[in-house]
Amino acid sequence: MNISDFANESSSSPIRTVAVIGLGLLGGSVAKSLRRSVGEASPRVIGWGRRPETREFAINHDLVDAVSDDFVEASRLADLVVIATPVDRIAQYAIEVAKECPNVLITDVGSTKRGIVDAVAAAPRAATRFVAAHPIAGSEKTGIEFARDDLFDQKSIVITPSGHEVAGAVDAVDQFWRSTGGRTRRLSPQQHDEMMAVTSHAPHLISAMVARQVPDEAIALVGRGWLDTTRIAAGDEGLWTSIVTENRAAILAAMQAAAQDLSRLVEIIETADDEALTEYLRAARQQRESARPPRNPSAPAKAVKTVPPPNIHPPR
Repeated sequence: MNISDFANESSSSPIRTVAVIGLGLLGGSVAKSLRRSVGEASPRVIGWGRRPETREFAINHDLVDAVSDDFVEASRLADLVVIATPVDRIAQYAIEVAKECPNVLITDVGSTKRGIVDAVAAAPRAATRFVAAHPIAGSEKTGIEFARDDLFDQKSIVITPSGHEVAGAVDAVDQFWRSTGGRTRRLSPQQHDEMMAVTSHAPHLISAMVARQVPDEAIALVGRGWLDTTRIAAGDEGLWTSIVTENRAAILAAMQAAAQDLSRLVEIIETADDEALTEYLRAARQQRESARPPRNPSAPAKAVKTVPPPNIHPPR
């Protein structure tokens, strides 16, 4: 279905509509997770992507009902807009969408939050409609061809309200993300960025450092341990440069703490303090084992019931 046909059909349809702006791994997975819903509970999905081949893939593989080459046009037909672009573009898109589409609710998938929330808060029209979110799910792979309908199942999805949102908006976005299969929790943008620096952003950079340590002549000898440790280093370097730019202070603090810990480990090995080494490794193992996956990670997502509730958007 082309976008004009979709607009004509949607104008009289009671089915709620979601626009996904950015059809990469995360945006494509949002769309696929929503397609699992059935009947009247299933929202219609419009997609926008920069590249024609991405939009064509989304239509040909039934990820969306319609696509547009104009993100404002796609958003204008929606009740809820999910911005799934790189983090350094999210605020810009949110502000533009809110300016042109004053009745839509907006959320995102960015893995940094403070800079985005602050930038959107400075635009009053956008601040009341934007509810920042971060699904902690993904892969070192990028692109719509790797999108999965179960990517968010039982994964943590962090909602980071600014306090400027219109009444009911945060709850509506919370409900939406739960409908994708995720488990939501709420943090301040600063808390989110500090925690992600330790649990995701610094580990990615450390993984990249480990990958760089192996000389070319030793690549043939790497085993599963090295591959597991460096898996995330295969992530897109442009995307990760944007993440570091957006969360530089918290990442720097985490990296400095890691450097101190590495110095302590070097000292333990240098002084042949095997008792301290055993304790160091034991503490690391126990911390790793405490991060157990959910008991039922394959639980199916619930269908979207209302996106967003009627009190958010006036009748059209």
